[in-house]
Amino acid sequence: MSILINKDTKLIVQGITGRDGSFHASKMKEYGTNVVGGTSPGKAGQEVCGIPVFNTVKDAVAATGANTSIIFVPAPFAKDAMLEAIDGGIKLVICITEGVPTLDAVLAQRYARIKGVQVIGPNCPGLISPEESMAGIMPTNIFKKGHTGVISRSGTLTYEVVYNLTQAGLGQSTAVGVGGDPVVGLYFEDLLRMFQDDPETDSIALIGEI
Repeated sequence: MSILINKDTKLIVQGITGRDGSFHASKMKEYGTNVVGGTSPGKAGQEVCGIPVFNTVKDAVAATGANTSIIFVPAPFAKDAMLEAIDGGIKLVICITEGVPTLDAVLAQRYARIKGVQVIGPNCPGLISPEESMAGIMPTNIFKKGHTGVISRSGTLTYEVVYNLTQAGLGQSTAVGVGGDPVVGLYFEDLLRMFQDDPETDSIALIGEI
């Protein structure tokens, strides 16, 4: 098993028509992630790598049944993107954007808690459940399906540790980059509980200051 994302995850990409959004949307789709749509205001009806584009998150959710969103928008617009996802019916929001103002992050995280929405990030590499789904910017070739959960504040250290785990024959159930900013969503304690409740995770690697 895995936590947070799996083969049933239906992902939309906010900012899909931008450089980073389009590039990583194609990489996630190539990995096998069920990328069902993307959003970019005023560009509904277009496609990016065969993925339909919608004007709003609500439109995308209504058309596709999406339950997860990943955000690739400039920092000044990240708060509004997170709030839109939360109000649009998304249950898990992953904010890749770095440089999000701290007060913007505080507001978005507080609103997410009120609405019962889970958030990963901002300023994070996302997460991956190997051979099931990847929502982020991770180098998928180093990951292997297995039973070790990984929680990290650092993207680079995540990749280093995962590479060595894989080389040692220790695959991963899910690897989560929580983000390195002062204010982020799901954190070590939250994810530890999830991994402890996952019958297929028998060990956990913690990377960075807790």
